[in-house]
Amino acid sequence: MGVPKFYRWISERYPCLSQVLKEHQIPEFDNLYLDMNGIIHQCSHPNDDDVHFRISEDKIFADIFHYLEVLFRIIKPRKVFFMAVDGVAPRAKMNQQRGRRFRSAKEAEDKIKKALEKGETLPTEARFDSNCITPGTEFMARLHEHLKYFVNMKISTDKSWQGVTVYLSGHETPGEGEHKIMEFIRSEKAKPHHDPNTRHCLYGLDADLIMLGLTSHEAHFALLREEVRFAGKKSQRACAPEETTFHLLHLSLMREYIDYEFSPVKDKISFEYDIERIIDDWILMGFLVGNDFIPHLPHLHINHDALPLLYRTYMTILPELGGYINENGHLNLKRFEKYLTRLSDFDREHFSEVFVDLKWFESKVGNKYLNEAAGIAAEEARKIKQKKQKAQENSVCLAALEKNESEVTPKTVVEDEPEDDDLFETEFRQYKRTYYMTKMGVEVVSDDFLADQAECYVQAIQWILHYYYHGVQSWSWYYPYHYAPYLSDIRNIGELKMKFELGRPFMPFEQLLAVLPAASKDLLPKCYQHLMISQDSPIIEYYPPDFKTDLNGKQQEWEAVVLIPFIDEKRLLLAMESCNKCLKEEEKRRNTHSACLMYWYDKDVEFQYMSPWPEKFPAIERCHTRFYLEEPHGTQKLYMGNAVPPTKVAYVGDKEQSTWFKDIQGISEHYQKRKGIIIHETSIVVYAQLLTGNRYQLKQNGEVYLEKQWSKQVLPFVYQTVVKDIKAFDSRFSNIKTLDDLFPPGSTAFMLGSPYYGSMGEVQDSHDVITEGRIRVIFNIPCEPQLDPLIQNQHKYSVKYNPAYVLASRLGVSGYLVSRFTGSIFIGRGSKKNPHGEQKANVGLNLKFNKKNEEVPGYTKKVGNEWTYSSAVEQLLAEYLERVPELFSYIAKNSQEDIFYEDDIWPGEDENGAEKVQEIVAWLKAHPVSALSRASCDLQILDAAIVEKIEEEIEKCKVCSLVSL
Repeated sequence: MGVPKFYRWISERYPCLSQVLKEHQIPEFDNLYLDMNGIIHQCSHPNDDDVHFRISEDKIFADIFHYLEVLFRIIKPRKVFFMAVDGVAPRAKMNQQRGRRFRSAKEAEDKIKKALEKGETLPTEARFDSNCITPGTEFMARLHEHLKYFVNMKISTDKSWQGVTVYLSGHETPGEGEHKIMEFIRSEKAKPHHDPNTRHCLYGLDADLIMLGLTSHEAHFALLREEVRFAGKKSQRACAPEETTFHLLHLSLMREYIDYEFSPVKDKISFEYDIERIIDDWILMGFLVGNDFIPHLPHLHINHDALPLLYRTYMTILPELGGYINENGHLNLKRFEKYLTRLSDFDREHFSEVFVDLKWFESKVGNKYLNEAAGIAAEEARKIKQKKQKAQENSVCLAALEKNESEVTPKTVVEDEPEDDDLFETEFRQYKRTYYMTKMGVEVVSDDFLADQAECYVQAIQWILHYYYHGVQSWSWYYPYHYAPYLSDIRNIGELKMKFELGRPFMPFEQLLAVLPAASKDLLPKCYQHLMISQDSPIIEYYPPDFKTDLNGKQQEWEAVVLIPFIDEKRLLLAMESCNKCLKEEEKRRNTHSACLMYWYDKDVEFQYMSPWPEKFPAIERCHTRFYLEEPHGTQKLYMGNAVPPTKVAYVGDKEQSTWFKDIQGISEHYQKRKGIIIHETSIVVYAQLLTGNRYQLKQNGEVYLEKQWSKQVLPFVYQTVVKDIKAFDSRFSNIKTLDDLFPPGSTAFMLGSPYYGSMGEVQDSHDVITEGRIRVIFNIPCEPQLDPLIQNQHKYSVKYNPAYVLASRLGVSGYLVSRFTGSIFIGRGSKKNPHGEQKANVGLNLKFNKKNEEVPGYTKKVGNEWTYSSAVEQLLAEYLERVPELFSYIAKNSQEDIFYEDDIWPGEDENGAEKVQEIVAWLKAHPVSALSRASCDLQILDAAIVEKIEEEIEKCKVCSLVSL
């Protein structure tokens, strides 16, 4: 689930929250959890804006495997590695999934259309449809099999995986990935022997993982995510994990920030201040700005300071509530109503700004009311008020008949409110009425309608709380509107009774039909596809070919509300019923739910695990399961007792004082502007070297000890920011006392010296030499390819490139034509004087790209600012010139033009220019040159012939020899 812009807001509000991950400064974690869908999307379609991008399925799987390996290697979990892929989601989530998939299909279609209109030549292979990353598709079924293969392979071949229990919750297991992870954490906490000091690390991209992590109330919980650069329309992310900067967000620090944020209420409340309950209420407030299950409240946007408003209101009202609002996932409705009532002042404050504009407009147009509807509403309100006054006057007269006249005074008649207040309330009601009528399409905004809006919204908040704290309480419930009610209309909720029926999760194919647009119909079994496209389909209205979006106060198009109809579950299932019998056996297997898989290492079991794709991934010849090792915790202490770091005291003169003040000013500005911390007056600066790691040293008696390695850079730290009396430990090193502990027989070692640097070996029994400080290792030494002769003679295999004038002289054309035809040439329909539309065809060879600074290896090469060309380009141009010499002649005579027209190039009545252009385009598409890959001009790329020679040398060195050291 996502909360738009939430992560950015807290990153700016609490700047010390995220720690850039560095290799030697990573805390130790017991459990690592991965929300897998972010990885799958990143590895399969990293850039949706590039319509030329294509990727093979085996490359996707290999990239996912690599990403998993990198994350595992970074965190090194000690006990549990949990991978969770999104399964079938609750019905409440499907509305958002449906809107997102409809939008992505439409955006892809629009981008392809624009590219074709520009004359761009697109690859012939089908693009990757990101909508296939949905439970039940063939792609997800294949991915699941490959993930199982990957886990078996890593456990069997990588010793760092063999001490860890690996869980794989695939697309067949119902539930969103992050919520399946939280369900696992809750189940582990419920076990009698659960360790409360378990250290959790959760990887994922959704900002709401912060809220999810805090609901666990675990003391040691951190979030791992890639660095996000906020730039322009969308946040930018790197592609490969090696190029990615990872951030670690410590929820323990987040808890302290929340405690500090709400500390002003400590002395104002009559009940006990409990940070755990404050955190629960903080999570609740985060739901009010909208998420994947409910829309945001009107005009309540994070980038318009919605969160500070929510927090200020909470601190104001909390002393009056007598307790907390969110009681472990259960709403205290009476307290929640009081909070919303106070918060509803925002509605009036926001409208008062609008009202001032209305009054100004009224003064200009001379109309008492802004629009006819407002006037009618005001007149209705005036008549109702007159009736009330008449009734009150009658009651006064009746009282006068029964009592003495002196007992009744004219003051008992309610006096008129000032006209401006009356007008403001009238306009305010009409303002909200217009919102409901235009946004929700209702004709009459009655009290019953508003009561239903309030009940639905509060019910949604309660469902989400249950979902976060207790898991799914109803698979079938969903919020039935695209928009939320006004705060001031959420009233009389204190006595609401809310019940949820658990129901059952959708089957995979039911969800596919519920969330996919017709453009992605091929992802469904054929027997269902007609339901999305046939006009006779009973549910055809659920798949509109075109639809509207509404920004509804947001700024970016991806934040807009997608206005498509909600799915009626009963109608959907009824329409599918007659098609279910046509499913094939393989499709029936895909349309099922299954449990989470658990893997562990067992050295006593050995079998062959067959590859799901033998041509791409080898079988696992020796597959094992189950091994577990728990190491006792060790303790590492720094400068204990009276021991202090080395100090130096010296006289400080005027020059040193000036330098001191400049240094302190720079440090203070860094803390304040970068970290949001005011350090106040500084009298002590500690100059320290950061710990970069540890290195084993061998004593003469054969014992080993860890020697700390320090950074060479000395950095200043103000004394008041130094955390003192800290205890750090790393249990991986606590039991290693001797050389035998460090290198036990059978363990893997790597050579870091000459002559076999980087070779892997296995430690042997070394009892006869270990007393001398030595161990015996058998290294597997690969035969190194002999590349020196190739390096010396690479010029023989390199592609020769020549300037344009050399090719031009050989072809008998001008250098301009060589330059022009190797780039882009656009031909429009009709003639220059009478063009037919804006559609253009690109008949250039597209072998160089100046704007993108890209070249085609083997064909073009940019040297400085000059383009050079290979003999392959010469052959290609010669073939092109032979096919359409008239095109070359025309462009040579009209070199000043940017766009050429078919009727100008082929003006004869018997010549069909359109057909000629189509023939050229078809020839270019069929030619191998259209499938060539581009590369940045800044890269140094080996030519294909040299790569082939290197591969030949490597093939000769596949046989390895064993060397004993």
